[in-house]
Amino acid sequence: MRKSALRELAASRDFISGIYNYCDRWCERCPLTARCLVYATEQADELSTDPEAHDINSAKFWSRMESIFQEAHDMILELAEEAGLNREIFEAEVDEVDREQHRQDAKQHELSLSARHYAEMVERWFTDEFAVEESVHDDTTGKSKNMEDDIDVSDAIEVIRWYQFFAAAKVYRALMGLEDKIIEEAPSVDDAMTDNELAGDKLQFSGGGDDSDGSAKIALIAIDRSSSAWRVMQSSLPEKADSIKPMLLELERLRRTTEQVFPYARDFIRPGFDEVISDFVS
Repeated sequence: MRKSALRELAASRDFISGIYNYCDRWCERCPLTARCLVYATEQADELSTDPEAHDINSAKFWSRMESIFQEAHDMILELAEEAGLNREIFEAEVDEVDREQHRQDAKQHELSLSARHYAEMVERWFTDEFAVEESVHDDTTGKSKNMEDDIDVSDAIEVIRWYQFFAAAKVYRALMGLEDKIIEEAPSVDDAMTDNELAGDKLQFSGGGDDSDGSAKIALIAIDRSSSAWRVMQSSLPEKADSIKPMLLELERLRRTTEQVFPYARDFIRPGFDEVISDFVS
């Protein structure tokens, strides 16, 4: 969308600010799409119904992504100018930030490694244990007993596949946000602090309902839903229960570590989803 069209759309609807920052991007199952600006812009995008525009291997996909990022960049600079920030200084400060080491630290963090390991485990399981490209009925090594079980298994597979890589992406974003907060708020090196005190401060920095907590919360929701889906698979396909156990153990390990690193994540209030929405004003 063009900037003018986007501004006009944003001003014409009762959208919930920031609702799209902490959702699971599963629009088909979301009850709040009518209040989401991102969903509205995607529906208004003339390429939204073009399969090639959603295919990561398509040139049209990357052309669309380039256009989106350029539009976002231009709008950020315009908003900065409207807020009284010098455009040249603003751009220079952004360019000076070297985030490569920051990214590497987040990628190599225990949480990121665990989340990616889980995603790889899921991929191997479906390759080795389940004919995912076939229907549940046709999977000769895992036939369910009745139609109700078939529906449960199909829905569980959809949930597992949707969140397979999602958790890793959100954990990574949460870690990036946590590192940003530590860098901004950490005491100077001159302050006399022990390693234990520094470690304690790092955990405290993640509090207060910031973006890192919000990202960690949606990651935890993805983990919870994935665990529930795997338990459905165990119940419906008991002959595969043993091969499913490692996935549940990895998810439990990921959940516990996420809650340790982000102790306030569960308390984060996501716009729209964790709020009581009313059309009435007292």
